[in-house]
Amino acid sequence: MLTFFFAPIVLFLLLMRGAENSSAQTVCGQPQVASARIIGGSKAKVGAWPWQVSLRKNREHLCGGSLISNQWVVTAAHCFDGPLNPAEYKANLGEYELPRPFPSMVSASVSQIIVHPYYAGSGLSADIALMKLEEPVQFSQTIMPICLPNSSDSDRFSSGMTCSTTGWGVFIEGQELVARTLQETEIQIVDIEECNEKFQNQSSPFAVPENYTLIYKDMICAGDPEGKKDSCQGDSGGPLSCKLDNTWFLAGITSFGAGCGNPFQPGVYTRTSSFMDWIQDTVAQNAAPWSHASCATFFLLPLLLILSNTLV
Repeated sequence: MLTFFFAPIVLFLLLMRGAENSSAQTVCGQPQVASARIIGGSKAKVGAWPWQVSLRKNREHLCGGSLISNQWVVTAAHCFDGPLNPAEYKANLGEYELPRPFPSMVSASVSQIIVHPYYAGSGLSADIALMKLEEPVQFSQTIMPICLPNSSDSDRFSSGMTCSTTGWGVFIEGQELVARTLQETEIQIVDIEECNEKFQNQSSPFAVPENYTLIYKDMICAGDPEGKKDSCQGDSGGPLSCKLDNTWFLAGITSFGAGCGNPFQPGVYTRTSSFMDWIQDTVAQNAAPWSHASCATFFLLPLLLILSNTLV
């Protein structure tokens, strides 16, 4: 008799937890607005890249970023210089035209900034950081997360694959002329060995000695052979978005390059798949201690104990 009484309650708790998990697993990487076909780029359509974030410091656009859940943004570690004070930063979501914010734009406060522990400086490995928003955001047509790859997905973003980079970075290298409107451009993935050789070319403005490895396996290179398309200053931390099976994945995070838009000099991005374990562990370690389901369990457990004592 007691077992019969508890069965509906147990089922209710399981359904509540299932509902919570279902609401958390919203569709990622599938914007409701199709992108159009940065340096050499063009204006994006409103809502085409709903995971794009404008990272602000003291209200000024500093870097790009990518929304990966309702409370987490991933960006580049080199966007942060000196002591980290989350109160100085905002993550603008649903941003499109910087001087004229859309009504649907959300300026989210930042509660935590977590730089990868192995990051040691610009142009080096582990150029990745996570920002936790103070409050979860509501998803909409202009605010939606991008999908994260698996740690084993590195080979899926292969040489020659066409991906997109987005941001409000400068149009002309060396000039403080940022884009007013979100820009997008298509670029091709470049093999990392070939990418490293290009940086060893003595004609490169960022030439490195021969036999010196600058590009590691936790990086991904992408660019245009003619140098007409590229990311630039102000695009740092923004997404390199690649489409697989009609879904957009965060293949890379804008990190560094040899100037902007130089021929045969691809841009270098942090390879997201190389840091998936760190991302997942960091998010899990900093998760809210109470979820809706755990709260329900907390309040229902005493009731269940009282009922069990009454029925025995």
